[in-house]
Amino acid sequence: MTEGRRCQVHLLDDRKLELLVQPKLMAKDLLDLVASHFNLKEKEYFGIAYTDETGHFSWLQLDRRVLEHEFPKKSGPIVLYFCVRFYIESISYLKDNATIELFFLNAKSIIYKELIEVDSDVVFELAAFILQEAKGDFTSIEATKSDLKKLPALPTQALKDHPSLAYCEDRVVEHYKKISGQSRGQAIVNYMSIVESLPTYGVHYYGVKDKQGIPWWLGLSYKGIFQYDHQDKIKPRKVFQWRQLENLYFREKKFSVEVHDPRSRASVTRRTFGHSGIAVHTWYACPALIKSIWAMAISQHQFYLDRKQSKSKIHAARSLNEIAIDLTETGTLKTSKLANMGSKGKIISGSSGSLLSSGSQESDSSQTAKKDMLAALRARQEALEDTLKKRLEELKNICIREAELTGKLPKEYPLDPGEEPPTVRRKIGTAFKLDEQKITLKGEEEELERLEREFAIQSQITEAARRLASDPHVSSKKLKKQRKTSYLNALKKLQEIENSINEHRVRSGKKPTLRASLIIEEANISEDSSLSDALVLDDDDPQVTGTPTFSPVASPHKGLPPRPPSHSRPPPPQSLDGLRHLHYSRPDYDKSPIKPKMWSESSLDEPYEKIKKRSSHSSHRRFPSSGSADPGGL
Repeated sequence: MTEGRRCQVHLLDDRKLELLVQPKLMAKDLLDLVASHFNLKEKEYFGIAYTDETGHFSWLQLDRRVLEHEFPKKSGPIVLYFCVRFYIESISYLKDNATIELFFLNAKSIIYKELIEVDSDVVFELAAFILQEAKGDFTSIEATKSDLKKLPALPTQALKDHPSLAYCEDRVVEHYKKISGQSRGQAIVNYMSIVESLPTYGVHYYGVKDKQGIPWWLGLSYKGIFQYDHQDKIKPRKVFQWRQLENLYFREKKFSVEVHDPRSRASVTRRTFGHSGIAVHTWYACPALIKSIWAMAISQHQFYLDRKQSKSKIHAARSLNEIAIDLTETGTLKTSKLANMGSKGKIISGSSGSLLSSGSQESDSSQTAKKDMLAALRARQEALEDTLKKRLEELKNICIREAELTGKLPKEYPLDPGEEPPTVRRKIGTAFKLDEQKITLKGEEEELERLEREFAIQSQITEAARRLASDPHVSSKKLKKQRKTSYLNALKKLQEIENSINEHRVRSGKKPTLRASLIIEEANISEDSSLSDALVLDDDDPQVTGTPTFSPVASPHKGLPPRPPSHSRPPPPQSLDGLRHLHYSRPDYDKSPIKPKMWSESSLDEPYEKIKKRSSHSSHRRFPSSGSADPGGL
């Protein structure tokens, strides 16, 4: 706990959340913590910011740790602000009433703190709706003036633009009387309708300069990038919509955007060469501010792309009347209730992601904190349940694949209450029996026994591949070729395993075995049978080109005596002991005067393979790409 750092998060209802942030706490986890305090589900519109050395908001990057950000070097706790980061056209597109409440609180805050410019006449009308939402209908002039002094309704600039405070209060009273009878929900909806029509609402402003040193305002929003005169934040001088954007990048004190403008005739530079109609616009500021502008532009453009891609999934906008009714029925947020009860500026203490109310008595705030924590835990439970559901689906798929090979559904297959286990059909050619004794046998020759087990398994695989290759019911020529290729590959692997076995047997003074050679020779003899006639392969078939063939000449054991007639050949063994019995029951092979040679790879084992032409595919993405010279590029 001592390794953490004190942080103070200012909430939208003017309360403060004090936390001891640990070094490993991620910014997204901190946002989840604050969102759980409001029972907020639509977190994608909100963010946590701090005031940098230039006086502008710099937002925490959710994929980074909280303490990795470059906070101002000041004594005391880190001051953070929870507020709206991404705005939309209308609150009618918001799903949850809690989100609308927070948008309302955020709008009141940015107007009262003069973060956006509003005409004084509009401020008086908005102040009347704030009174209607908080206090209800008009009762008296004295009560109204008293409430105006307590509520964040009249910004300082509005008071400066008029002769006296009394004049401003009288104007607010005039509007307040006109809206008497409106419900709380109607007051919020009407307030937001006016605010959303303001040209400065939803725009993040940054002070920059051009190449000549002329000051400008650069505004970023969900619509695009705007350039304003330094004396006018309402009417933009230039507008760059996100759909026009080709690239944006920064480097030290310079922030640049490349936009598609068919009417422009931009000079040919490193970034515009070869692209007609690409104009480059550049602004300058201190490196810290330039980096904040770039990060905000990146996030706003990504928000635009996400909304564009998910437009088909966005639910239909609700009517404002429906929203007003819902807000009136649900009442205020829990935090708003506490604010009306006098909890403005109240400090809630927490530690490393926990909301713990200060004080030992069970106050209303502690009860609220506990309920909020319970809501957060339920949200975490839902996330874990979703993850568990996905893992169970993966386990089901794996169990079904195993059942297709073994013919038996594993006991690990998860079943819901009352669910019957599925019926799985075993694939053709996958049934064989292993020698249980050899599987569990252990001794001094552990490696040799392992190879013997592999040989037993591979022999069964080879036999299964042979049966598949000789299946007379298969009419597809391509499938026949594939199965014969698999059979030949299985024969080759069987021979390789036996070569390894013989190396161990020779070192231990035992005779080498010829089991694989007999099977391979039999496979070559069967080329004259109906199987080979049914599986004629073309020389230019890419699936079988390069597949080795086995013949007595290329066999690693040359000079074998003639095989007995095929009708006297015993059936294939079904276990390792059967294979050994087959070998030792034929003494005429062991008594051959020609000693078997160890297998060695020859040129016949590697047939010519056709060189496949490689097709080259190149993809180039113009946005986002910043080039090596601009490390801050998108």
